Amino acid sequence: MCMHLTAVVAHPDDADIFCGGTLAKHAARGDDVTVLYMTRGEYGGFDTTEEEIATVREEEAIAAAETLGAEATFLDFEDGRITYSLENRLELVDALRELRPDVVLTHFRDDMHPDHRTTSRLVTDAYYMCSLPLLETDADPWEPENVYYFGKPTSSFEPETYIDVTDYQSTKEDAVLEHESQVEWLEEHGGIDAEFDGLVEGMRAEARVLGRTRGVTFAEGFVPLHKSADDYLG
Repeated sequence: MCMHLTAVVAHPDDADIFCGGTLAKHAARGDDVTVLYMTRGEYGGFDTTEEEIATVREEEAIAAAETLGAEATFLDFEDGRITYSLENRLELVDALRELRPDVVLTHFRDDMHPDHRTTSRLVTDAYYMCSLPLLETDADPWEPENVYYFGKPTSSFEPETYIDVTDYQSTKEDAVLEHESQVEWLEEHGGIDAEFDGLVEGMRAEARVLGRTRGVTFAEGFVPLHKSADDYLG
């Protein structure tokens, strides 16, 4: 049975780095996969304008999503300036109702980046409001089955659901490399995002560590919102 996954991420490279293998796996088996980008990542660059960076990063995000077998769509939040408000929560409600995903993937609540933390909270609360029949937005009510959170090794994130992505690790890495401007940015920006030093190698090592806990070569880890349905993602 075909299902629909939507990854809601703060920045254009987040989905590929943190759940790209899972997205590619579902796309390969015929599921509908969408990446919803909150921002175009316009703070992620050197010696140029926000508009120029946003244009490059949007193009890279579209190419990366295509590599995974996913559709790309964008909201218009500002990089580094995503705030929690009722208005922004309702924008997420309408976006999820429009996309109608069975499963939503997003950032874990404990994360160094403020955009990641705020996105996590907005998505979680929008998920709860999506099905309310008296809450009117442009799209009709919809109820996703579950939300799964991904996280950084530097946070308190401890996975409970593991997805074997052994056959899709190379696809994930190809998608990450589509973000050519960001591979350079993250590696040179290592004073803050130290876990991104040697981006692809570090990402591969993390997937290998998670895989060992499951007896597979590579894995990605998630925390489900509803524990009773934590096998739905697999």
